[in-house]
Amino acid sequence: MDCLGVIGYGQMGSMLVNGFLTSGVLQIDEVVVSSKSKRSLDACAAAWPGIGIAATNAELARRCRTVIIAVRPQEIMTVLREIVPVMDGDEHIVSLAAGVGLADLEAAFTGSVTRVVPTVTSAVGQGTTLICHGRQIGMNDALRVEGIFSSIGDVMLVEEDELAAATLLSSCGPGLLAAIIEELAGATARASGLSPDQTLVLATGMVTATAAYLRETGEAPSDLIRRVATGGGITEVGVQELRQRLPGVFDEVFAAMLERHDAMGE
Repeated sequence: MDCLGVIGYGQMGSMLVNGFLTSGVLQIDEVVVSSKSKRSLDACAAAWPGIGIAATNAELARRCRTVIIAVRPQEIMTVLREIVPVMDGDEHIVSLAAGVGLADLEAAFTGSVTRVVPTVTSAVGQGTTLICHGRQIGMNDALRVEGIFSSIGDVMLVEEDELAAATLLSSCGPGLLAAIIEELAGATARASGLSPDQTLVLATGMVTATAAYLRETGEAPSDLIRRVATGGGITEVGVQELRQRLPGVFDEVFAAMLERHDAMGE
């Protein structure tokens, strides 16, 4: 059986296991998990009775042909040193580690390697997972991983030099948007008699509904703006203010984030 292994059962590893099994793209007997934390493994076994539990990372690598490494970036090379010696070379290693490039992965393992950047919203089956395949990837390996991750949201194939900027939207973006939602709610509360709890409900609902409208209708944001912003009206005034101020703000935000991303070794 072509089992899938997940090394690391922290926030990201557990989200992936839960998503893959809940969606039905994988069955319980097709997944094996390892973790240095016994508490995490106990939690995994309790949540998914019958799931494969490996005592060591090397044991997992022997049992699985596709291996997802969901550990902290500073731990990934240690994990590779543990698993590569017991692998045949025809396995597929999938790394979630930011800051560890394809060249580093391919230097450690000569078979198929892929970098994947999921997003926290994958926990609810939404958002876009970024996928960047290495040079040695085979079509079957590529399609298998793309299909598995498409079960927890959309997938987008990107080149490695595009990965950093794309990550700002796909993976960091939910945090940025959450901050914007808070600021919209706060401004509404300050300008009215509504409570912060009420304005947060309004802001969150508005963002959710707007995203759903754009996705389902296929309209561009500019089309929606024209529908809502009548000439000389309230919305037009607000849109004009945002058009004047936001480009510079977002350029500065993205520049700062990319600078930190580069400083972390990507």
